[in-house]
Amino acid sequence: MGPYGRPDINPYDRDIEMTVPLTFLSRSLGDIPMRLTADDRFLLDTETFLKLLKPILNDEAHAKLAAHLAGKTQFGPDDLAETGVALTYDPSTLAVVVVQVSADQRSTVDLFAPPKDDMDDISLQPAGFSAYLNLNLIQSYIWEGSNNTDPPTINFDGAVRVGDFVFEGDAQFGQQISLSGGDSYKFHRNYARLVYDQPEDYRRWFIGDLDPEIRGQQAYVQMGGVGVLRQQRRFNAFRSAILQANRQLILQRESTVRFLRNGSLYRELRLQPGRYDFSSLPLVAGSNDIQIQVTDNTGAVQDLSYQQYLDPIDLDPGDYEYGAFLGPTSRNFGYAPDYKGPVAFTGFFRKAFVNAPAIGVGLQASKDVQTLTGQTQFVLGNGGRLLLDAAGSHSKDAGTGFAAGVSYEHFFDRGGLSDSMTLRVDYTSPHFATLGNLLGINTTSVTASAQYTHQFSQKFLTTSTASYIKGRGTLGDSYRIGTTGYYRFDREWTFRTGVEYAKYPASFSRNNGFSVIVGLVFQPDYRRRAEARYESRDNLAELSYNQSGLNQLNSVGFGGILTRQDNSAQAAGYATYTANRFDAAISHAAFGPNISNFANVNVTTLRVGTTLAYADGMFGIGRRINDSFMLLKAHENLGKRDVVVGQSLAQNDYIARSGPLGAAVHNFLGSYTTQSVQYDVQDPPPGYDTGPGVFRVHPPYKSGYAARIGTDAFASAIGTLMLTPEKPVSLVGGRVTLLDVKEGDNPQPTPFFTNSVGRFAVSNLLPGRRYLVETYGPNGTVDRAFEFTVPADTTGLVDLGTVKSGSFK
Repeated sequence: MGPYGRPDINPYDRDIEMTVPLTFLSRSLGDIPMRLTADDRFLLDTETFLKLLKPILNDEAHAKLAAHLAGKTQFGPDDLAETGVALTYDPSTLAVVVVQVSADQRSTVDLFAPPKDDMDDISLQPAGFSAYLNLNLIQSYIWEGSNNTDPPTINFDGAVRVGDFVFEGDAQFGQQISLSGGDSYKFHRNYARLVYDQPEDYRRWFIGDLDPEIRGQQAYVQMGGVGVLRQQRRFNAFRSAILQANRQLILQRESTVRFLRNGSLYRELRLQPGRYDFSSLPLVAGSNDIQIQVTDNTGAVQDLSYQQYLDPIDLDPGDYEYGAFLGPTSRNFGYAPDYKGPVAFTGFFRKAFVNAPAIGVGLQASKDVQTLTGQTQFVLGNGGRLLLDAAGSHSKDAGTGFAAGVSYEHFFDRGGLSDSMTLRVDYTSPHFATLGNLLGINTTSVTASAQYTHQFSQKFLTTSTASYIKGRGTLGDSYRIGTTGYYRFDREWTFRTGVEYAKYPASFSRNNGFSVIVGLVFQPDYRRRAEARYESRDNLAELSYNQSGLNQLNSVGFGGILTRQDNSAQAAGYATYTANRFDAAISHAAFGPNISNFANVNVTTLRVGTTLAYADGMFGIGRRINDSFMLLKAHENLGKRDVVVGQSLAQNDYIARSGPLGAAVHNFLGSYTTQSVQYDVQDPPPGYDTGPGVFRVHPPYKSGYAARIGTDAFASAIGTLMLTPEKPVSLVGGRVTLLDVKEGDNPQPTPFFTNSVGRFAVSNLLPGRRYLVETYGPNGTVDRAFEFTVPADTTGLVDLGTVKSGSFK
């Protein structure tokens, strides 16, 4: 106990300003400003405390606490009397601990919720205007013959983002074979469209060349015009399929809770008193028997159970999606769209319910053909699911027709091991027509398939498949049945072998009969894979190796394949190189009738690609951008020093580097997910403040960021603050304030503190400017310590040496 009748948490006779973690049940809620007073009290910042405690308290309790602390900028633990919340300070960890929150005040904790993007720590916003253009040049050379080369193919694609609108396109110059014979070198467009996103509603709008999405028995058709698509996974790619239901567990005592799913233990948790939500418990497709065993700290046991099924129809339960696309169709499939076909509509709506079968409906229509489709599914007992598809059509040329399909899926959860079974049967009538098949030409009537995967152990599993196709007219029936086993010796080596029997129509009779497949796979890591395999049907032997490159500077990838079968042999190899401003790939393939003559024909292909990127006045040349990007460049006061950006700067794993060709181009940002971008400056001056070294971003679709590393306020000052030549100013807090304020300055004080020997450091100082240093005294008083001027010619670090408190320098 200290002299003031309290625990001696502050051995110094002055107030100390600190920033400490606020913790609850060994969980850090965040950092909070705190003042240790000279009389052994601790005071917390009220606004920060209420913000950090919001996830812990329910809405009613948080509102009452905010009202109780109203009017206080700081408060102590005594101010929380009768609120149900209690605090203590732990000097050993320099942390404030929330030691009590009554159970009825706690917010509901979602036990199985997936991680959420934290939007509060976003440190950089996208540019108002950004653009990029990917350029690729591809040239092939045939070594034999007189006409051994065509002009190079030039592909280019990119996007321009202005505010919330994105224009994206893809086109190329290349050799194109004409349908009337001959070929020519010409330009053709693959697509060009305007995109507008409403991420809060999971909705995207399109104008221009469309890429319609289809569901069920619908057919794809190339079209232009307008479209809209609502799909949650497009804007939340990492959201898992979980059950959304109102299921909660209320604990009055500390308890051990065991969740069992279909008889197998899923998770065991030790929980404090409070309210918990387990509606996000991951379930398997099909029915689920859930048992919850609660054992409290008195030894009392309570069993809860319920049955639920997961019916996703490719959606999260309770979610829905829709798409609608309207415009003229293209009959020039595979080339630049011409839109000379009739105006058509294609769309769908699908809804997954929590406790009812999911449904889906779709419509495709033009003046020539109309098709109506529907989907539903029924979840059966023990993990089974029955899916039904149906469609009816009317065509001006083919008349009426219909198609139907049924599939059955079954998942067997065997407590660490699992099996799965899928059965599918489809029927198509002779005159069933779609937008992609106006004449209703259907060469098959029935297709059936089955697959069963059985896991004998963690190392050994088998997959058995069977299929049957009933043809129409002169096209006969065909079927195939086979099984393949996979045995994993260890993390690197896998052996597979299989046998199958197939019978095809007469025109494919050479592929009939039994076949044996044997293979050995070596995969030491995710980048490298080697395989040797043999297939008896075609007397095919193949040996391959692949090592993929990385999206890092000077990364190399390479691989090759050697194939031999009856009457042919071929060998091919490739290598890729990733540079700072471009990437390149070269491949060579050789063909021949047998191994000894496999090099009768040789083809070499070279590809070189680069990217031009721009964002809010900053330009850079880099490697291919697929979605979003960031440009990083050093501040003018850093001279010619380069900025590097990467995944792990400690290991020199750089993605890009700035230089004479502009800013560093970070080319690998995905949209609608929070990511970190690490950066550093090459050999910065001592004391130069380059910032936190990481940006947190949440990019919109095909957006660009511009980051200038460094600042005008780049200087740092160090020194030792003394009361007398023998007595340092130890463990005291204070503030540094800019005195000669100019237009555009931010005069907000900067906090600082001294260590046990009086040493201090202050950053973010402007060269050539004068600052006032003040320290905090007892009972909230502020003492004028000293003044100093940052030299105008400083390169970063200013050493103030020993400074006497109360002096001016």
